[in-house]
Amino acid sequence: MPLLLALCAFHAAAHDVSARTPTPLTCGNASDAVPLYCLAYPGAVNDYFYSPIVGDIDLISHSDGYNLQGVACYVFTTQELSTIPLFHVYDSTTPDNLYTTSTGERDLALENGYLDAGTVAYIYPSQICGSVPFYRLYNAAGTAHYYTINGTERNALLAAGGWADEGIAGYVLDWSLCSP
Repeated sequence: MPLLLALCAFHAAAHDVSARTPTPLTCGNASDAVPLYCLAYPGAVNDYFYSPIVGDIDLISHSDGYNLQGVACYVFTTQELSTIPLFHVYDSTTPDNLYTTSTGERDLALENGYLDAGTVAYIYPSQICGSVPFYRLYNAAGTAHYYTINGTERNALLAAGGWADEGIAGYVLDWSLCSP
């Protein structure tokens, strides 16, 4: 009988919310998030470059002729709670900048001639902590990937033709919610 009472007490304690150990926060520190800038190459070559590093933005815009489009979203430049790496690989022949959280996709791109540009940022793998989808589209004619948090922009590109929906690259912080 004492064993039965002990089991009942354990069962009751396990279902008592106040007796549970609190779980740690799963969100990164939003104040650590930085802008992820988008640059576009004008003209016949359809290419988009994303970086949170202002030095990259200056270099690409001055030496390679890319135009700053603005802030695409907010990301982390160091690993935060619940975030995963956003890898950047680049094909200089097409040109195409590919950003992915998949090591398998990154490795396949590297096997097919892309160059490894490293980890550009850290983002969420699922929609938590007030994050929003970072949509990924591909234009086969221009061999370009494009990323946006704007669902209306995504839908307009798909409706206009030429762009294919490649799903969600990950989840990022909305720049309009992070801007002062």
